[in-house]
Amino acid sequence: MTVAHETERDDQALALMRRARELIPRGEWEGASAALEQAAALHEAAGRVYDRARCLQLAATLRRSAGDAENARLLADRAAAVAPEDPQLAVSIATEQAEAAFAESRYRDAVSAWSRAIEQAREAGLKADGLSALLRRRAAALVSAGEVEPASRDYDEAFRLLEASQGRETAGFVRTEQADLLFQYGHADRAAQVLDALDAGSGPHLLAETLVMRARLAHAAGRIDDAIECASRAREAALKAVAPVSYFAAGVELAEAYEARLDRINAYGALATAWATLNDLLGEGVARSWVEPVLICYQIQWGEQAFLDAKRDYEARRRAVMDARRNE
Repeated sequence: MTVAHETERDDQALALMRRARELIPRGEWEGASAALEQAAALHEAAGRVYDRARCLQLAATLRRSAGDAENARLLADRAAAVAPEDPQLAVSIATEQAEAAFAESRYRDAVSAWSRAIEQAREAGLKADGLSALLRRRAAALVSAGEVEPASRDYDEAFRLLEASQGRETAGFVRTEQADLLFQYGHADRAAQVLDALDAGSGPHLLAETLVMRARLAHAAGRIDDAIECASRAREAALKAVAPVSYFAAGVELAEAYEARLDRINAYGALATAWATLNDLLGEGVARSWVEPVLICYQIQWGEQAFLDAKRDYEARRRAVMDARRNE
């Protein structure tokens, strides 16, 4: 091949990589992946092993994001087969293999891939927050495979890493994540134990997340009054912390608890309040996109007329409260 042809090939590979970078922010993941796969072939022809493996790994991530888990797995395996001995690239490829396996519910394979990624991350000297993230992803695969004890050990190490590097308050969010994972897989008692181990003097953001989980656990156990109390306190703590995601989660849990008690007026009111507050914090567009889908679900569940009745009664009660305040 002449120098001119080599230059043309290299320019084409670079153009394909730039094209992928343009497509990714637009959500055109399949097109971006196809461009990277073509670039990988050109890198192979040029003998650029690292660039080929990196393009294949990124293409695998995009295929998985587009819901194509099978091709994601194939691309990640191809990347692993050709990758040079580069610790950081090895971590990225093993991570993608783990995520692809998890997406296909191959939990044992996911655990093995996460274990490789963690071992390589330790050798590469990955920082505490990165290693903590890898341990927590392996824990999720372990819990999915029914191995709760090893998952707990991974969470314990993830907590210790973040506690040492970022403080106990930040590390506490690892525990609320752990509790949520345990709850999702039917281990409510263990989830409660994890929450009980958190410091009572947590800051408002961590307190909000903890109370959201306590509300969820109480609701699942049929303790609706406790669920309402915890969700209400979580909403107050999230507002104090200016934590919109936690505030929204608390509002949804509060609405769910009221709905379980067949109190549709307060269920609607919890979401209407969340909409108004999030509008102030984030703007109308974001508030609508978060809250409206939940309201639509209640509208379908209750029926059109019952939903309108709850809305009317809530708004009438709110006007009455406002009038009383003005007359004081």
